[in-house]
Amino acid sequence: MGASLAKQMRSPEPGTCMGWMAQKIMSSGSGVDSVDAVSVLKLEVEAPTIVELGPGAGYAMRSMISSFSPSRFYGIEISDAFRKGLSEDAELKELIEKKVLSLHGDDAKDLGFIPDNSVDLIFAHNVIYFLDPLDVYLKEAYRILKPGGQAVFGVKQVAQAMDQSIYINTDWDVCLEEMKKAGFETAEQKEPRLEGAAAYIPLVCTKK
Repeated sequence: MGASLAKQMRSPEPGTCMGWMAQKIMSSGSGVDSVDAVSVLKLEVEAPTIVELGPGAGYAMRSMISSFSPSRFYGIEISDAFRKGLSEDAELKELIEKKVLSLHGDDAKDLGFIPDNSVDLIFAHNVIYFLDPLDVYLKEAYRILKPGGQAVFGVKQVAQAMDQSIYINTDWDVCLEEMKKAGFETAEQKEPRLEGAAAYIPLVCTKK
């Protein structure tokens, strides 16, 4: 993948050919991998508070809302194109009006509008590659999570073949070490799931 398209995969730019192409790639496949990642989540809290980093087309977002009935859901999406699509979705629009769901274009390194120790789950699928510097993002994730809360990052091996000037974090062992340095009690690489283009690996860290 060329550097121009790789850059758009982080945040598709509306009104551009490359941005359109990146959106099509990221929205293809009906989100089977991100929905699968939600299906194996262990979340035993009633009416949880959830943060999703990079919800994109919203496949995992809809699945988490359906599965966990959150009291509060923050969607952190820096792409104007994806955020516009989510805000215009009829199902999600109703939740926005009820103030259950809110969509934010803020960079996840500074989520000052989310209180300390207030979040049960942070979910980020195909996102960790772009978080630079990773330690700053992880410290912010640690801040907003409740004790016992989890951050779940879905990663794909194919990212290791992408432009490494854009796909910054593709060494999973290094990512796990950074999670521990940020204060997380546990940081584990789980067993790979699915096959082919949908194959992914969960990286899961827990706050003590």
